[in-house]
Parts: sequence; C-alpha cells; structure tokens
Amino acid sequence: MPGAQDVLREIVALNKRRMSEGIAPIEYQRWLDLSAQLKRQFPGHPPLGGRGETQIRVEFEDFDSLLDTAMYNIQPIGIFLNTPFAADVGIKLGLVVFVKEPGREYRGRVAVVSNNVGPDFSTIHLGMGLKFVEQKSDLRALMERLHSESS
Repeated sequence: MPGAQDVLREIVALNKRRMSEGIAPIEYQRWLDLSAQLKRQFPGHPPLGGRGETQIRVEFEDFDSLLDTAMYNIQPIGIFLNTPFAADVGIKLGLVVFVKEPGREYRGRVAVVSNNVGPDFSTIHLGMGLKFVEQKSDLRALMERLHSESS
C-alpha cells in the first residue's frame, strides 16, 4: 500500500491537471479515491484540492462519434459519457472535448443529470448523462449544430 507521501504526491499532480487542461474520467475517479484515502488517513483535516471545478477531458475520432453521444431527452441537448463510473447527480464539471478530425478542442460547463442512463434511455452502458449549465459555450453550440445538420 502506498504511503501517505506517495498518495499526496499523486493527488497534487492530478489536482493541478484537474483544474487546468483537464483529466480523463478514469483519472477523475482516481482523484476521488485518493481524496477519500487521505481523508481516512488524516481525519479532521480539510480535504486537499477540493476547491475549483474539475475539468474532464475526453477525445473523439470525429464529429460523428461525438454526435453518437448526444442525449435528446435532455433539452435542448445533452451528452452521455461512457465511463466506468458515474459522478454524483448534480455535480458540475468543465467538459473539454477534443475532436481528432479536425483537431479542435471545445469546452462547456455541464452538470451530471443521470447515472448509467444513456441516449434514448439506454441502460446498456455505464456512464453519466450531462446537461449544459451555460447558455453559451462552444461545445453546446457545436452539439446543437451537429444535431440540426443530422436532422
């Protein structure tokens, strides 16, 4: 089992990326696990790095694969992230989406609205349904444009 110093070193590194360029969903789960471990090892101390909004970073091959994540039962449109875990409903996150073709990054603020319920109310994948919490973001605008072009 790693010592407290190793845990602290790892959580500090994850925390720095979590609030800047973003971390993958599995790294976010690791950050949550490490935070809980530190809390057990040092009860009564304030949590380390709990401040600041988490930036989740995901990649898609192209616009079509991004559009496959669209949730139309979340108005005006939402996104389902297929992840091995789901953050608690109500948690707000920054979402950083990198689309490899054309090599562009899009950002938006989202809130978790469902766990393990995907597009068309599918329950075959683990993950979290996300709705946009800002009226204007380049990610929300992209999703709305892709949806209108596909209709």
